[in-house]
Amino acid sequence: MVTYNAAAHAERTLRALTGPAAPSVPFEILVSDNGSTDGVADIVDDVCGRGTGQRLGWNSGFAHGVNRAASRASGRYLLLLNPDAEPKPGAIDAMLEHLRANPDHGIVGGRTLDTAGRPEPRSCFGRITPWSLTCSALGFSVLARGSRWLDPESLGGWARDSVRQVDVVSGGLMLLGRELWDRLGGLDEGFRMYGEDQDLCLRARKLGARPSITPAAEVVHDVGASSGGDLSGRDVLVLAGRAGVVQRHLGPWRRYGLFAMQAGVALRAAAERVLRRRPRWAVVWRRRAEWAQGWPGTRIPEGSCGR
Repeated sequence: MVTYNAAAHAERTLRALTGPAAPSVPFEILVSDNGSTDGVADIVDDVCGRGTGQRLGWNSGFAHGVNRAASRASGRYLLLLNPDAEPKPGAIDAMLEHLRANPDHGIVGGRTLDTAGRPEPRSCFGRITPWSLTCSALGFSVLARGSRWLDPESLGGWARDSVRQVDVVSGGLMLLGRELWDRLGGLDEGFRMYGEDQDLCLRARKLGARPSITPAAEVVHDVGASSGGDLSGRDVLVLAGRAGVVQRHLGPWRRYGLFAMQAGVALRAAAERVLRRRPRWAVVWRRRAEWAQGWPGTRIPEGSCGR
């Protein structure tokens, strides 16, 4: 787990992990705190005992924090879990049972619910493709949200209520074997935040893994808890991660993908102005130097097709 100013959510999730949602097998909890100022590191020590948390002292990013925690782990399996994703009793056991029964899947996720108990689709999604970027740029993925054809990354209307192989399992709830983790070299720290889970899953697929979801593993996710009210700021981070995936995994379509992302933001910003809405995408457009080419560590030199 990586924490950054998420005291209330982390405490609730950690108490679930050490209480009703504790797995039946021996386990350890390892937390990297990215320089929080709300006392969450002290809460980790209080709930789980000293030695559980590692205070990194600065906001090093999700991938770096996860890798630091994983480097201290001694188990055969690693579970990545967000502090705002509270597992239900039996959820972790269900993920472990599924992965043991299907070792060729390599990576398994679960089913997320919002705080009202409604299905929330962010536990998995489809890969970024030239078509999905086109749909996003033209607004199809917004106008036809959940459409199998016009919003392909959403995986259609599937409620995550059946076992299914997927392109990408969210890093907020992900279980995989230590052997596969080591073969992949963990999360790519070139992704400071967002996109690292898609990169990991796509690299795992190249090694023969087939990530999947089991609905028997449920967590309650407080949607938006970690992003606060600054939507444009979060958009910049998400877009930087997406652009990083485009850089690393779209090969000859890389330039088109980056262009489509910028075109989509420009169109949204223009629509805001015409409709006289509160600026969100206009702010993102002005900050495009921060995201248009992806995180610096993910950029592919000109003349290269990437991975």
